[in-house]
Amino acid sequence: MAALTARVVRTARGPVQVASIGSGPALLVLHGMPGDWRQARLLATDLAQDYRVLLVTRPGYGRTPLRSGRTPDAQAALYAALLDALGLSTVVVLGISGGGPSAFAFAALHPSRCTGLVLACPVRSGVITAPDALRRAASVPGLCSALASGSRLADAMRRARGLPPPSDRAGLTDAERELLNDPLVREAAEVFMQERARTLRGRGLRNDTRRLGETPPPWPAATVPTVVLHGDLDAVVPLENGEAHAAAVPGARLVVLPGLGHAVPVFARAQLADELRALLPDAPQVSAG
Repeated sequence: MAALTARVVRTARGPVQVASIGSGPALLVLHGMPGDWRQARLLATDLAQDYRVLLVTRPGYGRTPLRSGRTPDAQAALYAALLDALGLSTVVVLGISGGGPSAFAFAALHPSRCTGLVLACPVRSGVITAPDALRRAASVPGLCSALASGSRLADAMRRARGLPPPSDRAGLTDAERELLNDPLVREAAEVFMQERARTLRGRGLRNDTRRLGETPPPWPAATVPTVVLHGDLDAVVPLENGEAHAAAVPGARLVVLPGLGHAVPVFARAQLADELRALLPDAPQVSAG
């Protein structure tokens, strides 16, 4: 796996943590909830030979403060400001799970900066509501941090005993358990779970949870080429969320993944990369100004 490090970029809308890999046409990747820039790093290495992949940490997670953007439209403005700071004119944007609302907002509110939109198992504001357990955890200051510390301790104990990291097989579909027989898929699943546990804390998760049930503001309809990938057995973010996103964009294509649950970037990683390549331009990225 290629070495990746993140830095904080100062923008007109506030600081934002971002890791960059590769060169060429730019892809902006927005992680889910919880998460940070590391969530899609395996996908980034898949694409880095041909494209510049920008892995963003959304506000309230990692080193991006919540004040940089609490709402999806404020986060979309932050992404546009990030492009300005990096000297980029346009990007294709990928929104994963809880990154879906701000990815959609970016495509709708900043169409001159967005040339394509891909959504993977995306949350749709106003369609999904937070589970009671998550809402309770997010409402108690310090509880998410305590859960994260407990998860890290459990992982450390497993490593000390020579046991592999957990892959959370209990929450997988039959098709996903079968896919775990592939060592590369199994490694990706373990990395995904480790990164998720690491980021189960902080203001970002509480903010995202509070906004799950909000009705989206009356944004303009997104008009960019759009693809939505969603597992038909997703028990975390039900398929109706992906369907609602696809219905909101004229000409959008909904790709229903039979037998898959929520971890689309793990179990449909190659297909997701192919969909992104189809939208990313072949021409070199043009700098702004």
